[in-house]
Formats: sequence, structure tokens, C-alpha cells
Amino acid sequence: MASSAGRFSRGRPSGSGSAPRSSAAGCVRDWLASAFVTLSLLTTQQFQRAATTACALEYLRRREPELGLGADPITVGLWVGDTTTPNSFEAAGTAFDEQREASHPGDVFILDRCPWCGTRILPPTRSTVRSDYGIKADPDAFAFNCVRDACAFHDVLPVAVVDQHLYEQPPTFVLGTVDKFAQLAWQPLSGRLFGAGTPHPPPSLIIQDELHLLTGPLGTTVGLYEAAILELCTGPDGRPPKIVAATATIRRSAEQVRALHHQDVQLFPPPGLDADDSFFAVPDTGRPGRLYLGVMAQGHTAGRGAVATTAAMLQGVHQLPEEHRDDYWTLVAYHHSLRELGRTVTAAGDDIPAQLRALDEGAGVRPLGSGDVQQLDSTVARADQPILLDRLEKPWKDSQAISFLPCTNMLSVGVDVKRLAYMLMQGQPKTTAEYIQATSRVGRHHVPGLVLTYFNATRPRDRSHYETFIDYHRALYRYVEPASVTPWSVPARRRALHAALVILVRHRIGLAAENRAGHITGHRKEAESIADALAGRAAIAESGATGRAADALRADVRTELGYLLDDWYRQAALAGAEGKDLYYRGQGKGHYNLLKGFEQRYGLWETLNSMRSVDRECQITVTGAGK
Repeated sequence: MASSAGRFSRGRPSGSGSAPRSSAAGCVRDWLASAFVTLSLLTTQQFQRAATTACALEYLRRREPELGLGADPITVGLWVGDTTTPNSFEAAGTAFDEQREASHPGDVFILDRCPWCGTRILPPTRSTVRSDYGIKADPDAFAFNCVRDACAFHDVLPVAVVDQHLYEQPPTFVLGTVDKFAQLAWQPLSGRLFGAGTPHPPPSLIIQDELHLLTGPLGTTVGLYEAAILELCTGPDGRPPKIVAATATIRRSAEQVRALHHQDVQLFPPPGLDADDSFFAVPDTGRPGRLYLGVMAQGHTAGRGAVATTAAMLQGVHQLPEEHRDDYWTLVAYHHSLRELGRTVTAAGDDIPAQLRALDEGAGVRPLGSGDVQQLDSTVARADQPILLDRLEKPWKDSQAISFLPCTNMLSVGVDVKRLAYMLMQGQPKTTAEYIQATSRVGRHHVPGLVLTYFNATRPRDRSHYETFIDYHRALYRYVEPASVTPWSVPARRRALHAALVILVRHRIGLAAENRAGHITGHRKEAESIADALAGRAAIAESGATGRAADALRADVRTELGYLLDDWYRQAALAGAEGKDLYYRGQGKGHYNLLKGFEQRYGLWETLNSMRSVDRECQITVTGAGK
């Protein structure tokens, strides 16, 4: 997704598979495409790029009808949580009214500039002229437009960011996070993104970026929801969608893809006779790549050694000739926890400037004021993230340029800033995949990257990596850890199997309305067919990954789904006996509902609202010696 190219062809793509290292997005109205990523910052950057692509396609569709791009607009939609963009027209209108009154309007809708010409959507300061604001917010609609009269999209931009808009007018290309999968069980209109209740076919292309992140509890839970989504995307002819999964760090990809997508993997580019030439890809000898250095301070505390190392890296760039300073002006300091990040930010206000003064050899002391230091972590407001990314592109002489960027793993996946070429890695990450991904954020373009890893001498693991530094880096990809994904394990099925069943019954049978959950009793045959399909996917996924008997797992899952359907039928009968409807979501006391949030009292099944909390919390009381 970060660098993608697509070939557009009419009709549903043939075949299926998953391809690390490559991603393609092809979409016209007949071929709805969906792309899912796992991180919000990555989603922001991908959306801005996808919006430019959608504008280019829509421009061609309008200007050159002979291309046959259809009569419907080619649009892109962002499907993310309400902390990123408003999810309803009412919330969007309220947010826009607040920005109209703000002295400095903020980027609360992710799209801060016209993706076609680069003009700002909102003015930098408050304006009394309504046309200076490129947003139209009504009680029943929301749209962007470019404020520049000469822009081809002065009327309306082919971009949607409000969930209600996406459901009412499904876009050609949907970009979202896997976190939104949970909403398919709760939202009555969400199935329209997959063709349910619309004249459009289901998505024929699914792009999964950063596949290696779908591991552990997150990947396990996503795998169950993925089974429902792939069933929704399978057309009446039984042909599944084309799946393109992109990653640069993966091991045992065949097992992971089978567990998540229930298909065999096809690697692209395929291996050739020569490791350096697969026909599709060859090493780029014209670019220098990255240089890795390791530092371990013996006889000093970790904090003291880190301050001295950081100051030396900052001051060393200040002593370069001016024509080369911008290449390494911004130092990225990568941390593995917010606690370590806080220590560095504190040191940047006192200890590091003091050390910089001690390193002056006549070239002057590099200034490091509060405006030169900017941290990037989960505490940065969503509206400030695009502004921060824009500041990172500023050259060193610009007053908005950033000299020192302490960050967490928010930077490690998918963020592409051309200027970054200088990194200080504070300690060895827990996984090799994270190490590769994080250090790949620097030196991505014409300037060779320099990565310095600071090892803590008091940590045995850091010391071990320091002692084997050269051998480790000579075969870096050999040490990438395999992913663990078990969506059909018993604990996972207890957690989310009912959600997959609800998604398919609600959006495939046509029982999407909030009060139609009880109507399942009139669609028993279709419901049983859905249970058979889910059990079949479980057998394909689990038997290939672990070698267990497919028939035994199929029987177990089918039995559990039978119990879930029996509970559903029973709940519908109880509601019907009192002349009431069975709702999906709780409607208050006196009503019957199927789904409930965790720790809520009324409802049949506890159901996830997001993927952010896939592990259940519990309280532990320690008894023994101290009591």
C-alpha cells in the first residue's frame, strides 16, 4: 500500500492468493475494493495517498468517457473509529461548527488539503467568508470541496470520511482499520459496504497491509471476523475475492494466510534461479541503503550513556557543511515504552542541551529549544498527526523544522517521510520484525540511512545482541519470528464466534434492521447454511496450519454454531411470546436484545465493540506470606 500500482480490468479478478511485498489497488464502480490496515497513523497516510488516486481516476472518468470508467463517480471512503473522524452527520456537523468558531481551525476530518491541487481545506485562521471552508455539513449530508475556483474538484471531492455517508453511498474504494470489523455486528447499515442491500456486487479485491501485525490475540480475533467478511465478499457464483497481503517481514506465511484467509498463498515476486534476480525485482545498486552501528556504554548508567550518545549525534550533524546538514538534521529516537520516551523528552529539556554545550569544538552549539523537539506517540492528538508529518518534511532552515523526534512504535510501520535518514534506537526491540520495520523508516530515498542502536549494558539480551551485532545484521531476515494466529481455538470461539454468525445472518439473509433479530425463525434454512459455511472455513484454516483432522474441527465448530442458533431461536421465541421484537442492540429495560457490551446485564451475548481490547481483564488477589 505504501507504494502501490494497480492494473484495472473489467470484471471480477480471477484466482485468489496472498502476496507479501506487493500490493495493488484496482477499482471502478463495478469492482469495489477494500484495504485494511492495523494502525491509525498509517491509515491517515494511506488515505491521503488513496484520495489522490481516486481524484485522478474520477478526473479521467469525467474528461474521457471513451475510457469506459462508468457513469457513477469513483470515490474513496475512510472507515475508522469516531476518535479519528465523526461517524454520523450530526457529529460531523457539530465538529464543523466548532471549527467555524475556532481561531485556528484544526484538522478533525483527516483530509487537510485538496488531494488534487494541494489547497488547504480549512483556512489557517478564522474567516467570516463561508466559501473559505471546503466542507459542506448538513443534517443529512457531508462533503468536501476544494476552495480554489480553478480546481477540477471545486464542486465536490470524491472523498467520504463519515460512516453514515459511507453506508448510504458506498464508495468505490474503502480504506479502514481492522478495528472496524467489530462494528459489522452492531451497525445495521454497515453491510452495505459489502454489497448487502445494494445493487452493487461485493468487493472483488481486498488489500491487507502489514500482514505481520495480525498476530497474537489481535490476529486471532480478526481471523474469526475475517471468516464472516470473506463470506460476505463471496459472490453468488461462489468465487472469493482477490486478496493481496503486503508485508516485508514475515515467516511461515502459508500457515498465517491459511489461518486468516482460508486460502493457499502465492508469493510475489516468486523466487527465481538467482536470488538477486527474480525477473520482477533486482537489487537497486544505485542507492546506498543503511549503515547500522552498535554502541554500549560500559561503566555508565543507561541514562547517562543515552544522553551522551544523543548529544554526540545531534552535534555531529551541526558540524557538517551546510549543503549536507538537511540530510541528517532530524534525529529520530525510537523507544519501546512511554516511560523510556518520557525520560528522553525530559532529558531533551536540560541534560542533552548541557551536553551539546560541552561538545562545542568551535563550530558553535546546536540549538535545541522546545520547538525543535517533538514527540510522536499515542498522546499526540489525531488532528495534530498530519500537521506533525508535514513538519517532518520541512528543511533544516525552516522555522518549523524538527531537530529531535522521540517516538514510540507509532513510527515503525508504513510511515514514509523522505527526509528521515538518521535514527537512534534505544535498546533492542523485542522482535526482529519490529527492528526491521522501525529502522526502515530512515534512508528510504536518496540519502543513505544511519541507524545507531544504543544497548543497555545491564540488560543481558541487549548485551547478547551487541556481542553478535555483525553476524545478526548479516542475516537479519533469517531471525524474523513466525506469527501465531489461532482464530478457531476454543477460547477464541467463545470470544467471537457468535459475532461472525450475527454478521452473516444480519447482512446476508437481509435481517439488518435493528428490530429484525427475531425474524431468524423464518430463515432457519439460510441460518443453518451459514453455520455450515463457517464450519467449513474453520476446517480449511486449522487443518492446514496445525495438521489436525479437518473433519473433527468442522464437527466441533458446527456443533457450537448449532448451540448458538438454538439460543437465538429460544430468545426470539421468548420475545415473540410477549408480543415484542427481538433487537440486536439493547433498547432499554423491558426489551429483548441479542448483543450486549461486556459487563452489561441484559442481552444474550457479550460482543466486542472494537479490536482494541481483545483480552479480557480480570482481578487477581495475592494471598500467602504477606497476609
